[in-house]
Amino acid sequence: MVNVEVKRQSDFLQEVLIHNHAEYGEHGQDLVCAGVSSIAVGMLNALDQMTKHDVCELVMKEAYVKISLKQRDETAELLLEAMLIQLKTLEENYHNYISIHDQEV
Repeated sequence: MVNVEVKRQSDFLQEVLIHNHAEYGEHGQDLVCAGVSSIAVGMLNALDQMTKHDVCELVMKEAYVKISLKQRDETAELLLEAMLIQLKTLEENYHNYISIHDQEV
């Protein structure tokens, strides 16, 4: 199952961590993993191109994406909220394969 962990402090979205595989289908045929990967990579590209480079830390590995905001940035926070809406849409349709946990820290 893909796990999405969201950390917030008050109204500040600090971090999004996406990890694991959906196991919806065979490697190369997994539509849920493909959807999550597409959303995540698109977000990494958008953050890289639309924000200052010192605003966030981006890490991408096999079955692992971590986006940490180092400081408040309206554009970055808006982009991340949009990404979460997309991921929640996937979760609604494939709740056995993706789980989102949004927590206050």
